[in-house]
Amino acid sequence: MGLRVPVTIRYREKSVQTQALLNTGFETDEPVIVIPLTVAIELGLKPREKRMYYGPGALIGEAYLSNKVTIEVARENEVRTVQAYALIDPHEVEVVLSDKTIAELGIVIDLRRNTWWFT
Repeated sequence: MGLRVPVTIRYREKSVQTQALLNTGFETDEPVIVIPLTVAIELGLKPREKRMYYGPGALIGEAYLSNKVTIEVARENEVRTVQAYALIDPHEVEVVLSDKTIAELGIVIDLRRNTWWFT
């Protein structure tokens, strides 16, 4: 079972509130957020560059790099924000945060208790 956090994703004058899966196994060098096509359309994001993803000896899928978005996460009276590259995945059904995005937001994860907090 994955751990999800409430997020607001902002791009220009539009925003979407949703839940995002915290995926520490999604390793990136810079903050990245995977966005389903439906959310990308709602935000007005357009694909810029096609990216292919490979697993052990096989193509896993493709996604489309877009512009940076602002991600906002709130817990109690504290709000954290980070800029992240949007990766539009037409096959994904939920928003996913990469390990670097999680770290930049200062999110600490306790999977045993299925909870999270800010550093």
